[in-house]
Amino acid sequence: MKLTYKQTENRPENSFLARQDRLPCIEQNWHFHKELELIYFIKSTGTRYVGNSIGNFAPGELYLIGSNVPHLFKNHKEYYADNLEDEAVDLVVIKFVPDFLGENFLDLAESKKIQLLFQRANMGLQFSKAVTYLVHNYILGLLGNKGLSRIIGLLNILDILSVGENYKTLCSEVITSNYSKNEKDRMGRVVTFLTENFDKKIELDEVAAIAYMTPNAFCRYFKKRTHKSFTQYLNEIRLRHACKLLIEGEMQIATVCYQSGFNTLTNFNRQFKTLMKVTPSEYMEKYNEALGAR
Repeated sequence: MKLTYKQTENRPENSFLARQDRLPCIEQNWHFHKELELIYFIKSTGTRYVGNSIGNFAPGELYLIGSNVPHLFKNHKEYYADNLEDEAVDLVVIKFVPDFLGENFLDLAESKKIQLLFQRANMGLQFSKAVTYLVHNYILGLLGNKGLSRIIGLLNILDILSVGENYKTLCSEVITSNYSKNEKDRMGRVVTFLTENFDKKIELDEVAAIAYMTPNAFCRYFKKRTHKSFTQYLNEIRLRHACKLLIEGEMQIATVCYQSGFNTLTNFNRQFKTLMKVTPSEYMEKYNEALGAR
């Protein structure tokens, strides 16, 4: 898997793209494109990689990814089994360039909040459940709207999303792609290897070789590109997978530890507490409490 630049999928006669995908699983590379992208998950779970941020995604979640921000939404491994239903994934994708209504649109006084929203999208945004509920019908309406009503529908969505701060930023800083072609290939190989092998023992020498670099050079390069150390990045992938297993409640904590790629329970508990601010058992308790309160 390479870090790839995606050409626009929009038809020349349309100002933006809106489509619904019903698929067995999400099949995509770690990629970026000039368009901003709204992604609304109706049915799907997995791990999201946005800039240098790693987390899980679930049904009912809405994201806005900025222009040229590398990202990947990857389903959990069970989605890629041969016996999975044909529509295990149901999502809506809306893509548009920042100036889809003309070069001067964002300079208008009425558009300042939308301009700020677009700027913050360069760190990746996840919207609250409340605001996602407010735009739900507008998003689905775009799929059938034609003519001027499509533009009005998208403006309604952006207007709602831009009011207040009903979102959280995914990255601590702006992470946009300025990779050369060789770097795209290199980072793509590394991200692919980590997402496919995080549950196994991974040696630094092994990953550095994939990048055709010495271990020391690779560590410096990776930190410069992701703003995280290689070990921190890998641990986050493993811990997000551990969260999924804990929520499913089918394994003991020790089993979750080893299934997620950690060698010792002590290290697992320490890393989990550092990232999640609670222990694995407290995480399960909080999840079950929240589930019972619904």
